[in-house]
Parts: sequence; structure tokens; C-alpha cells
Amino acid sequence: MSATPLEHTRPDAHAPVRSRTGMVRVGIGLLLGTVAWSMAFATATAVLLPARIEDIASDNKVTLLAVLTTGAALIGLLANIVIGALSDRTHSRLGSRTPWILGGGLSTALLMALLAAGTTFWSLLVCWSLTVIALNAMTAPMTAIVPDRVPAAHRATISALVGIGVLLGNAAGALLGAAFLNTPATGLAVTGIASTVLAVLAVAVAPDLPSTTNRPAAPLTFRSLTRSVKFPKNAPDFHWALWGRLLLVLGYFMINSYQLYILTDHVGLTKKQAAAALGINSVLFLATAIVGSVLSGPLSDRTGRRKPFVIGASLTALIAITLPLTWATPAGMTAFSCVGGLAFGCYYAVDAALMADVLPNQETRAKDLGILNVANTGGQALAPVASSALVSLGAGYSPAFIGAMAACVLGAILIVPIRTVR
Repeated sequence: MSATPLEHTRPDAHAPVRSRTGMVRVGIGLLLGTVAWSMAFATATAVLLPARIEDIASDNKVTLLAVLTTGAALIGLLANIVIGALSDRTHSRLGSRTPWILGGGLSTALLMALLAAGTTFWSLLVCWSLTVIALNAMTAPMTAIVPDRVPAAHRATISALVGIGVLLGNAAGALLGAAFLNTPATGLAVTGIASTVLAVLAVAVAPDLPSTTNRPAAPLTFRSLTRSVKFPKNAPDFHWALWGRLLLVLGYFMINSYQLYILTDHVGLTKKQAAAALGINSVLFLATAIVGSVLSGPLSDRTGRRKPFVIGASLTALIAITLPLTWATPAGMTAFSCVGGLAFGCYYAVDAALMADVLPNQETRAKDLGILNVANTGGQALAPVASSALVSLGAGYSPAFIGAMAACVLGAILIVPIRTVR
């Protein structure tokens, strides 16, 4: 495997799929691969790492969870951009994306086993940070497959499968986390193995075409790499999409990341009751989200519109967050999961197509999508910090709910000025 500058050659693996069979294989591969990384993220951040931190230092659990998720996400943010740029420049018989997805998947199993063995907060922080790098080695090249291989007219439909993959992964992660809540170390190790198996299946079902060149390879230097990961200039729609995504993810994960603590401290359930509620709510979230994805993805392709679906999803997420704020009961959290499922089903189905449509340079797809993925990792990194700061005001979780609602509204507003996409 070697790296060459893109100005010398355009990887031949980046050719749109034309046949129905090829499109189906790409869709299934993206579905499996997306479940692989999203399940690992969800199991760890939403359930098992909070549980491990509570076991280690229950008095400081809110603050320590914020430190752990923020530190790891900031590392993942940089890793996503750098790995995306390296993927754009990679040439091999396996293609430009497959080597990174396989490497990230295999590394995830090893690192989550080490994470499971951690017995102190600092060991958890180090192991989770390394795991996040491995997971980003899967996500950065995988997100580039939509603009690489899918014609523009079918992107929202295929993106719906990506969205379903995220939702399935989150639901599977929540179920795994709930099942192993009393033995989080075992749960982390099992999740790592499952994630790796799915990543291997993904590239087996939908492998890249060979990405090779007969031209001489120029050396990959630190200077050329840092030049390649700069934010695009003169691309306002790219930046509106970036900040809009960041705020929506921030708002939703301000509540989602603290579901375990909200159920126990805000709603008043025992830890055992909270685990059961998490499992039920994850299934309901998945069911409503699949409905939202299946309806919105093909409809977006048919109408040629992206913005109304993303804006509508942001406002629906706002409604979901208001429910447990005004209805601090198990039923309120169930309603949050159901309405939030509809919101994110619609959002994930169309958002990937919107992001692909606003890319300023089609030959640096993975790098630019890596920057857009900053919104995902950055939003998830900032969410626990924002929630922790607001909870520390001493008024319970209500300020966190209000802050999350404000972020969703701003996220919807920032999508409006985008001009190149309807």
C-alpha cells in the first residue's frame, strides 16, 4: 500500500455504481459497517463507560464522564480528518477505503479488550482514546463511500441505509449495555469482537475496486499531510452544514449521553429499573427511527430536496427533548425515545446526502467528510461538558434540557442559508 498525491491520479475505485446489484451491495456493506462503529460508540459512551465510572468514583461521575468523553472525542476529531486525508491518498489492490476499515475494525477488538481491563479512571481515558482512533479509522473512509460510489440521484436512499445502520448500532449498543450493566468489562470486550466481525463482513460484501497507479509515488511528508487537512475556503454551504450538524448533535447528545443518570437521578429509578428502561426505549427508538428513515430517504430523492427534511428533523428533536423536561417519568423518557427516533431516522437518512452534495472538492472527499464528521465527534464531545456545566448550576437536569433545546433550534436555523442544495 502506498500514498500518492491526488493531483497525480484519481483513484479508479471512486467510480459510481451503475448496476442495481452493485447498489444493493454497497448499501448492505454501508449498513453493516455503520452498525459496527456506531454500536461500539453507543455501548461504551451511553451505558458501560458511565457504569464503570460510577463504580470507580460515584461522587464525581458526572464530571469524570465529561472529561473522558471530551478528551477522547477531541483526539477522535483530529484522527477523523487525518485518516480521511490518508484514505484519499491511499492506493492498494484492496482499494483506498478497505485497508483502513479493516485495520480500524481489527484494532477495535484489541483496544476494547484493553478498555475492559481498565480499573482506574486514567486507564479508561487512555484506552478509550485509543479505541476512538480505531473507530475513526472505520468511520472516516466509510463515510466517503456515498460520494465515491453512489450517483447523486440515489444518495438519500442509500443514506437512509446508513441512517438505519446508525440507529441499529445505537439500539444494539444500548441493548448490549443494558444486558452487561452489572458486568461492564465483559460487555466492552463482547462489543469489540462484534464490531470487528461486522466491519470484516462489510468490506467482504462491498469491497472497493483496486486503487492503483502506474505513476511514481511522491513521498508523503508531514507538511503535505497538514496542507491537505486544512478546512476548505470559499465554501459557505460546507460551513453552514458543518455548524448545523454540530448543534443538532450537541443538543440531542446532551440528553442521550446522560440517559442512565437522568433515569436514576431525574426520574428516580433504581439502577436495575434504569437498565430495563434503557433496553425497552432503545427498541422503541429503533422502530420509530426506521420508519423515519424509510419514508424520508426515498422521498428526498424523489423530490430532490434535502433541507426541509434536515430542518424538520432538528425541530422534531426539539420536541423530543421537551417531553422528559415537562414529564419527568419513565413514560416521559419513553416518549423522548419514540419522538427522538422519528427525528433521527429522518435526519440520518437525508443528512449524509446533504453533506455529500455540499462537498467543495470531489477529489478530497474523505478528508472533507472527515471535517464534517467533526460535527459528530465535536458535538458528542461538547455535549457532556455542556450538560455537566448546566447540571452543576444546582437546579437538577432542567438547565441541561433547556440548553439542548436551544442547540436544536440553532441547528435548524443554520441549515436555511445553504444555497447549492434545496
